[in-house]
Amino acid sequence: MKCRFAVLLLLIGPLWCVAQTSDQPASNDKPASPGAQQRREGRGLRQGVAGTIGEIKPDGFTVKTMEGKTVTVKITSDTRFSKDRQPAKLADFKPGDMVMVGGEPAGEDTWTARFVGSRQGMGQGNMQALREGMGKQFIAGEVKAIDGTKLTIARPEGQTQTIEVDESTSFHKGRDSITLPDIKVGDRVFGRGQLNSAGVFVPTTFNVGDMRIMMGGERKQAPPAK
Repeated sequence: MKCRFAVLLLLIGPLWCVAQTSDQPASNDKPASPGAQQRREGRGLRQGVAGTIGEIKPDGFTVKTMEGKTVTVKITSDTRFSKDRQPAKLADFKPGDMVMVGGEPAGEDTWTARFVGSRQGMGQGNMQALREGMGKQFIAGEVKAIDGTKLTIARPEGQTQTIEVDESTSFHKGRDSITLPDIKVGDRVFGRGQLNSAGVFVPTTFNVGDMRIMMGGERKQAPPAK
């Protein structure tokens, strides 16, 4: 289960970091215009879709998402591409490739991509596991609202889900233990858990920050202070 959770976090990772990754200009890039810089600093870039590439055109491509919906992805001169953590271009992708797209909504079922990424090992089986497990076995996304013990999470694939923590939930930020009041709207979070009898996801572990600390499985508890 820990291995499968780590693989799924690998799939989510590009979307998680899309704002930080896609907004860093290359060393030979020209300085961004004020308008472009303002857009790059916008919080709306931390969202996107994941799925399988369908038709590819010079100005973009279609993606069949994890929800089984076909969306159109538009690319611009600012769109950055990555394969296996290396810079790439649209021509390096082909129909059937699994990709993560980060960017901005541009109409119904349409996205303007700021980042398109793919990693070795992304496959239909992993995507299926991601579809089945997200919101049921694990959660990841940005906190949009907090109402007592209920938190509304905007998930990487564009869905919004309300979860609920309880007395069994352990909270962490990096290596530090925290409490529910330490979590704020806008925090990016992730964790694992399960659905309760009412069908609401309840995390057993809930983490604020970089998902990579979970890549090796459950975070080891720090030894008690002497």
